[in-house]
Amino acid sequence: MKKVIDPCKTLSESILSVAGPSSSKDNIRSLFESHLPPGDVKEINAELKKTLVLSYQKPKRTKSKPLRNSKKPLTAKEKRSLGLYRLPKKGLKYSSFESINSMWNGYMKELLDLDALESGGWSPNLNEETRQLQLQMRVCRAELTGAYVSVASATCPSHVGVTGIVVLESKNTLQIISDDNKLRLIPKLGSSFSFKFEGYKFTFPGSSIHSKPAERITKKLKNKYPCDF
Repeated sequence: MKKVIDPCKTLSESILSVAGPSSSKDNIRSLFESHLPPGDVKEINAELKKTLVLSYQKPKRTKSKPLRNSKKPLTAKEKRSLGLYRLPKKGLKYSSFESINSMWNGYMKELLDLDALESGGWSPNLNEETRQLQLQMRVCRAELTGAYVSVASATCPSHVGVTGIVVLESKNTLQIISDDNKLRLIPKLGSSFSFKFEGYKFTFPGSSIHSKPAERITKKLKNKYPCDF
């Protein structure tokens, strides 16, 4: 009487020895013929002729990208892949960026040079004056990362009044972290921003800074008087 194999149990060493070390089809066929029920023996040949598709598929090898040796600036695609335009939504703290704000204040002090303007008799006005236009140009061309700004007006009512430190600036948006440790994304177009510096309050529309910070150095302003003092 043939011993029937229980498919739910592991084959014993005595049964596996029948197949032999080569595990050829003939040895496997003899193994099945000696242990399968008589009703299943006739299906052995048909089953052995089947091709297991998965067994012939080679695993895909992930090609490691070569190191970038080019001296050219990163492309927009490479910057996105590196996550340079993304900040984590959680884990950021307002206190971590206060030192950046102090550095920005020193940068603006040197850029605007208000002491020299005041000593020369300048006072805030909207007249078409050379010193006034130069000051407006400096404000709109300034790097805003690190600035403590407030949203003066916006198309979205919930954005009005948002204050905090700019932690990242892109062409279209300012990412501002407030003292509640929440990061908010404010679009430039449709909004106006203001900041206070050395007793003066500067207000400018987002359209006047609608470009990358590096490109604003050479970009001409569309509006004649983009700033309020």
